[in-house]
Amino acid sequence: MIKVSGCLASAEVFIKAITYDEKGKMFYSYARFIANKEGEIDVSSQKPIEGTYNEVDGSGLFWSMKHADSKLDDYYEKGNLDKVTINLFLIVNDVEVDSLTIFRYFYKSGVKKEVIQIEEVNGTLFQPESQGKYPAVILLSGSDGGSKEHAAALLASKGYITFALSYFGGVGVPKDLENIPLEYFQKATIWLQEHPFVNGKVSLIGYSRGGELALLLGATFDYYKSIIACAPSAYITAGMKNGIFAPIPSWTMDKQPLPYLRFKYRFSTMFTLLKNWILKQPISYLSIWDNTLNDEEGIRESRIPVEKIKAPVMFISGEDDQLWPSAKYVKLMEEKLKDAENNSSQNRYLYYKDAGHFISFPYNFVNLPSNVLMNVGGGMTMTFGGTKATNAAAAKDSWSKILEFLNEP
Repeated sequence: MIKVSGCLASAEVFIKAITYDEKGKMFYSYARFIANKEGEIDVSSQKPIEGTYNEVDGSGLFWSMKHADSKLDDYYEKGNLDKVTINLFLIVNDVEVDSLTIFRYFYKSGVKKEVIQIEEVNGTLFQPESQGKYPAVILLSGSDGGSKEHAAALLASKGYITFALSYFGGVGVPKDLENIPLEYFQKATIWLQEHPFVNGKVSLIGYSRGGELALLLGATFDYYKSIIACAPSAYITAGMKNGIFAPIPSWTMDKQPLPYLRFKYRFSTMFTLLKNWILKQPISYLSIWDNTLNDEEGIRESRIPVEKIKAPVMFISGEDDQLWPSAKYVKLMEEKLKDAENNSSQNRYLYYKDAGHFISFPYNFVNLPSNVLMNVGGGMTMTFGGTKATNAAAAKDSWSKILEFLNEP
């Protein structure tokens, strides 16, 4: 909660916030207010007359932060455990009168960290310090790979033993998302189930490619108490080389590659992408998926058989997702699960209108910059859809629902 007092009535009050992501990129936000007759400002109850956001929101100065050195914006990168430092500056009638530094911690005390490298399983485990039996969660990153340690630590602070499992793009695991055996995750799950402080119940949370993986694991193995798939695919997607989709298998089972979507490109699609690149306009990948999904016969064998999942599933998607059509995918899976014999009344489907790809934990936190765009190099900027405001609102709403879902018996 941010409040300002001691101003003159009707004084113009300007608040600016600055932070840096883990790559050293600077992000900033600002809001301009008019003090009330008592000379006070309450950011949580007043709408700014100007700013990087334009609604009543006590977190607006945080999620609306923009990259300072980009004409459009850029992706705020966060994955490590370091606290986030945010500097606030108070300017009244064009004079800086005060400043303040605040910190955002993902955990401070009551949680311990352990690096895991056991039988080829790699990741970081976070657990409550108090001995006891706790429910467990495996956290699966998306196409950026590595592990989301900050998100795992935050969830552990809520009473879960959380395993930030690395499966590519990290220490001790393959560099690229290529031919990753599902048995690797089976081994990690069994190890976690048998952990002395786990009550035997393991849930999965996966985002984007991690959401695809979580659904695939649920359809393959019957280990999981519940599954949360955020911005997922309904199909097995191609592997990746150096962060780019490539015509290679992403997953294997019994040493055999699993069938995956083969991209279908149209000249008009590629022309539009090239034009937007030349004109420095944000590029959406959505049309590539639309073209590919028109080949119903060709994609049939790569569909994830979600109707085989026995655990309750929560799906989270944004209806303006520009990376891939996650809301369309979730609608398809909702229909498949409705017809399934083992259809669970505990399944949840969260659709967020006008929200994009990055809309929930573990990739979006309402008190950190909300992501819409990414500079991918060569003067190219990708859009992931939504707006900072809609994506932040989805993150705020879905976080409480995620915790409620995990806590269901």
